[in-house]
Amino acid sequence: MNIYIVTVVQIGDPIWQWGVLHISCKRTIGWFFTPKDAERAVAKSVRKNIGGVYYDHCVIEEISHGLYPHTNATQEKWFEWVNGRYLSINKPVGLEEKTNFSIG
Repeated sequence: MNIYIVTVVQIGDPIWQWGVLHISCKRTIGWFFTPKDAERAVAKSVRKNIGGVYYDHCVIEEISHGLYPHTNATQEKWFEWVNGRYLSINKPVGLEEKTNFSIG
């Protein structure tokens, strides 16, 4: 069974390390059994004030059970904090080679 993990990340001013965009801060804030429930939680995050204060991006990752689970870009959905809410976006440039933001 797969779960959907919601992680907020702070990219802020672009900092590059070894050709990859550096994430200055991240925090996994929850997990859900369905992608729809995870997306609803992200949409409601404005009430909990997690976006915009510290975290300018959010990612939902589909993760399988087990130790050190693997993800890939097709199992991610990205959001960016714009005008008081998270809007769906493509994966940020510079993170194409990076996966598994939540566990590991």
